[in-house]
Amino acid sequence: MDKAYIAILSFLFLFLLHYLVGRVSSGGKSDGNGKGGRKKLPPSPQALPFLGHLHLVKAPLHAALIHFAARHGPVFSLRMGSRRAVVVLSPECARECFTEHDVTFANRLLSPSQRLVFFDGAMLGTSSYGPYWRNLRRVAAHRVGCMSGAIAAEVCAMARRMSHAAAAAPGGAARVELKRRLFEVSLSVLMETITQTKTSRTEANADTDMSPEANEFKQIVDEIVPYLGAANRSDYLPVLRWLDVFGTRNKIRAAVSRRDAFLQRLIDAERRRLDDGSDSEK
Repeated sequence: MDKAYIAILSFLFLFLLHYLVGRVSSGGKSDGNGKGGRKKLPPSPQALPFLGHLHLVKAPLHAALIHFAARHGPVFSLRMGSRRAVVVLSPECARECFTEHDVTFANRLLSPSQRLVFFDGAMLGTSSYGPYWRNLRRVAAHRVGCMSGAIAAEVCAMARRMSHAAAAAPGGAARVELKRRLFEVSLSVLMETITQTKTSRTEANADTDMSPEANEFKQIVDEIVPYLGAANRSDYLPVLRWLDVFGTRNKIRAAVSRRDAFLQRLIDAERRRLDDGSDSEK
């Protein structure tokens, strides 16, 4: 059989499979005209089967959204493959969303890639609003208060590092990438809070650099972030996710496994330290 014929049949089969799965997951209801029991959605551009509006969303994103708003109004809907989105570009509508309906919009809809990274939405920044989220916030507020000493020390260390860099530069001034500096400070605070890594720094002055643990964790985070910041096609097209055509899912799982192993190693070390301290007190 001709290879082109096989390719066409394969594409048609995947298209039919995607369509049937979408119909089953939506309960066979209509998708925007208020028929079939589904609530009416805001207006939207003409969509393609399987892709939805993915082919219309082009860079720069804000320009594409403004173009849609000019044709369909300040509130419109988009279908990104198998996922739906409502875009609000009006300040008045946005204010209404986050004041009168703030609880409704407080939930976090995670993509499959984000669920792999964020423990299936169990973290404070990714969990939906409810009793679980309120308990996490209460505990987190207390823990952040306990971290005030570590935060102050790491911020002072960052200021000293920038001062040393400026003094060593020609003219006594140097350009500083503040975003990277603040990211490193947050990792240093995290590592210092978990395992007290200040003593593991190799420099004579422990305030001159991040700890080895913070550096290792930064490398892992740098490996994971690109998969979250970019638009993964498999998050919008389930067929690509099931087949893992681009290998994205396996790469994310490998990076997450390294992160979990690293954190587990820190937890085990801290447990041993606490056990040794309790034994010495006896």
